[in-house]
Amino acid sequence: MAGGGTAPSMKMSDVFILIGMSIVVGGFIMHAWVTPIALDGDQPTLESGASLLKSDTLAFDVEALNESRVVIQIYDEDDALVFNEAWTLAAGDNIDYEFEASDGGFYTYMVTFESGEGEVLVNVGRATMLDFIAYPFGIAFIGFGLYKRNLENEAFSEAVLDAELEA
Repeated sequence: MAGGGTAPSMKMSDVFILIGMSIVVGGFIMHAWVTPIALDGDQPTLESGASLLKSDTLAFDVEALNESRVVIQIYDEDDALVFNEAWTLAAGDNIDYEFEASDGGFYTYMVTFESGEGEVLVNVGRATMLDFIAYPFGIAFIGFGLYKRNLENEAFSEAVLDAELEA
């Protein structure tokens, strides 16, 4: 250890369990930690992008806090406009729109509140479920770590312990 102390080495089974749990928890955070973005007069536009494969989707959930005019524009990687739509929303109204990519590539989207203010939530839906690949890997690591721990415990329980008692 860096402080000059000593510590027992970590068992390999514990390392696999720790890595597997980190992957699974990281996957949960990656999928669950989605927050809506507030747009108003100070910041009326949300501009971002996503790399999509064919048949992947961008789902837009827009909620107006007061009377608002909202425009959603989506551009492909050649900067060609592939979607442009505007809605007028009353206070408390929301719209749900889902864009499906016809070709793979990087798509840039802009959500603009031309008037009013509201919240926007954008989700990427993968047709191939590729972003869920972390879970099987994490579970496999955990399973292998538990298997190794079981083998280590069996080896320890089968070991003969000799002790010499002196009185």
